[in-house]
Amino acid sequence: MHRNIKNISLLLIVFVYIILYRFFIFTNYMKISEIVSAAFLLLVLGIAIGFLGIRKDKRTILRDNIFRIVIFYLILTFVIMFGMGFFTGYLKNAYSRSSFTLFDNIAAPILIIVFTELFRYVFIGANKDKKVFIYIMTILLICLETVISIGVLKSYDAESIFHAFASIFLPCVVKNIVLTYLCYHVGYKVPLLYRLVVDTYIFFVPIVPNLGEYINSMIFISLPILIYMSSFGLIDDRTKKLEPVFNNDNFTLLDIPIAAVLIIMICLISGFFTYTMMGVGSDSMTPKINKGDAVVMRKITDKTVIKKGEIVAYQKDKKVIVHRVYKINKNGTFVTKGDANNTPDKSAVKRKQIKGVVKFKIPFIAYPTLWFNDLING
Repeated sequence: MHRNIKNISLLLIVFVYIILYRFFIFTNYMKISEIVSAAFLLLVLGIAIGFLGIRKDKRTILRDNIFRIVIFYLILTFVIMFGMGFFTGYLKNAYSRSSFTLFDNIAAPILIIVFTELFRYVFIGANKDKKVFIYIMTILLICLETVISIGVLKSYDAESIFHAFASIFLPCVVKNIVLTYLCYHVGYKVPLLYRLVVDTYIFFVPIVPNLGEYINSMIFISLPILIYMSSFGLIDDRTKKLEPVFNNDNFTLLDIPIAAVLIIMICLISGFFTYTMMGVGSDSMTPKINKGDAVVMRKITDKTVIKKGEIVAYQKDKKVIVHRVYKINKNGTFVTKGDANNTPDKSAVKRKQIKGVVKFKIPFIAYPTLWFNDLING
C-alpha cells in the first residue's frame, strides 16, 4: 500500500473516533470513556506501527540538552505555582489518596498519554519528508485531547465557550504544537516526560495552590512557549550541522527574564496582588487610552484618596469602565467622564464601585482578547 494512502487511512481513523467520542461514546459510556480512548489509541498505535514501521529513538547530545531545558522549566513552574499558593491559599486535592482509587484515576490518563506520544513519534518518524501529514496529525491530536478533556459542554452560551477555549482548548493547542516540534527533532521521550509531569501531577499531590482555572491555563500556555524559545536555538544549530552546546550562562541570562516577564503578566491579570491589569474595550478615553490597550491599576483600600483628574476603573452592572474623575460630589460619590466623550457620565459612581486607580497603560496587548470576545458575540 502506498505510504500516502496509509497516512490518510490512519488520519481518517483518528478523525472518525473523534466524531464517535463526541457524539456517542462520552454521552452513552461516560464512566468508561477514558478506558475506551486508551484502548482506541493502543489500536491505532498498533496499526501505525504495522503500516509505517518504527524507528529507533537514539540518544543524542541535542536530546540531553532539551531534557535539561524541559526539566528546568518544569521545576521552575511548579516552584512558582506552589509559591503563589502562600498568597492565594491551598486546596485539598479532590482526588482520593488511597492506592486503589489513585490507580483507578491515573491508569487510563497515563495510558492515553503514552499511546498518544508513541503514535505521534511513529507517525512523525515515517513522514519527515511529508510535513503536511504531520500538521494534520497535530490538528487531530489537538481535537482528540480537547474532546476528551471537555466531554460535552453543559451550555453553549458565549461564557461557556470562552471558558472552554481559554482553559482547555488554547493550552492544548500550544502544548501539542510544541510537542510535535520537539518530537520531530528529538524523539518521543522529551514530549512523554513533559506530559507525564504536567498532565498527571494533579493526581499525586495532596494539596494544590488555589490559582483558579484561568491562571492555571495561563501558566500552562506559557510553559511550552518558554520551552520552545529555549530549545529553538539548539535545534536550529543542529539543522545547520553545528554541534549544539548547552550554555548555562546564556540560558540563565536570556530565559529567566522571559519567564519572569510572563509570570508578572500572569500575576497582574490574576488580580490577586496590589496591582492588576485589564484590557480596554472602547475608545471613550482616546487619545490617552485607546481600544486594545491594557491598563495597570492599583487597587484601592480604605485609606486610598481618589483625586479629581485621576483615571479610575469602576464596576457598573456587569461591566468595568475606565474613565477619568470629572468631579467629586459632597456626598462622596464621583462624577466620571471619558476623555473622548462630550458630556460626563449620567450616573454618579460610589466608592465601593471603584476597583482601582489607573497608573499606566501597555499599548495594544489586549487586542487578541477583544477580537475573540467580538467573534463569539457576533
